[in-house]
Amino acid sequence: MKILAVTKDSVADELGIRAGEELVSFDGFPVVDVLDYDFYNSREHFTMCVRSAIEEVDYEIDKYDDEDLGLELSRDIPVRSCRNHCVFCFVDQLPPEDLRNTLRVKDDDYRHSFIFGNYVTLTNVSDRELARIVRLKLSPLYVSVHTSDHRLRCEMLGLQGKKAPDINEQLKTLHAGGITVHAQIVYCPEINEDIDKTIADISPYTASLAIVPVGLTKNGNPALRRVDADSARRVIAAVEKWQNKLLAERGTRYVFAADEFYMKANVPVPPYEAYEDFSQIENGIGLVAAFRHDFDTAMQRYESGHVGSVSLATGVSAYPLICECAAAVQKKFGGEIRVYRIDNRFFGESVTVAGLLVGKDLKEQLRGKPLGDKLLLPRIMLRELGDVFLDGCTVNELSRALGVPVQMMSPDGESFVKALIGVQENA
Repeated sequence: MKILAVTKDSVADELGIRAGEELVSFDGFPVVDVLDYDFYNSREHFTMCVRSAIEEVDYEIDKYDDEDLGLELSRDIPVRSCRNHCVFCFVDQLPPEDLRNTLRVKDDDYRHSFIFGNYVTLTNVSDRELARIVRLKLSPLYVSVHTSDHRLRCEMLGLQGKKAPDINEQLKTLHAGGITVHAQIVYCPEINEDIDKTIADISPYTASLAIVPVGLTKNGNPALRRVDADSARRVIAAVEKWQNKLLAERGTRYVFAADEFYMKANVPVPPYEAYEDFSQIENGIGLVAAFRHDFDTAMQRYESGHVGSVSLATGVSAYPLICECAAAVQKKFGGEIRVYRIDNRFFGESVTVAGLLVGKDLKEQLRGKPLGDKLLLPRIMLRELGDVFLDGCTVNELSRALGVPVQMMSPDGESFVKALIGVQENA
């Protein structure tokens, strides 16, 4: 791995290491990417091999654990593509219309799981790489299990006839190596109904388990069934049974169902405390409870504010909650708040989450509607750190099309209140 720069007066500089040389190995293990450097840079004693134009030199390193070696390396880790052909793959369900190229990337890279929290299947991870995960302490990892039945898992992942590692053995190896694993099941009615067995098999080796409903767009696999009220109630019943058992045995509920199951079943979501440390909130688990909690706290905190005339737009799933909270804000602070439900015509109307709404649908369904002085939208509709919707439409383009300023807000209850009453986000 090429050394891009060396910090002046650092350990590496004092050793005479120079930019342009190559970092070869640590303790005899070849350098694969910057994660090797990050791990050893935090240690006190190790060997490091560096190759120059004329020779390879092994250095014995003795330093403080918080002392920086002083090497600058590329932090780019190319994405390892998925080798699976999952029956429920969301990327395969994307419409043929132009979308950002990044949306069509099938990421199944354990390194990105460690860095960004992406869920991976580990089907493309060799035993050597599994040992590297343990050696470099790449923890936590986020693993898509779906089922502990090896044959059924291969079928769901489209790996029939291919040699694939046994997820149960992989989880045992990671657990024995001190790696924390958060797992998930994408529940497909009439396919992976073995939730009880999967929980029994993997719970000793994983820290938490999310169960999420299969997401089907209008281009989805016709062989798959959508989650309905009955199947949602079955999942909730299984989750509650195991939560009670594991809370008594391990002091944690461990397994959690996505909020969408409770909405499908027309069952109240559990209280805030039931989600413990919200370790699976990025999976749509506990979002409603967290939003309500933060909203209630903010409503007690703020006694004055100016609402004016504003509008909100959200997806089908969140619409009842947003209507309820908007009404409470209007009752306390006055003003006029309109809430609009946006159907997802781009991906298909069975896709009901706000995070998958696109600019085109917002334009078409809000054009001509009374929007007040501004339109508020949750930032989850946009790419991270950007102002672009999934279909490439920008916030400015949407604002021009609707003839009203568009303000993006963080998707939590406190930010919701602050945006409506005019409190700055950093207040």
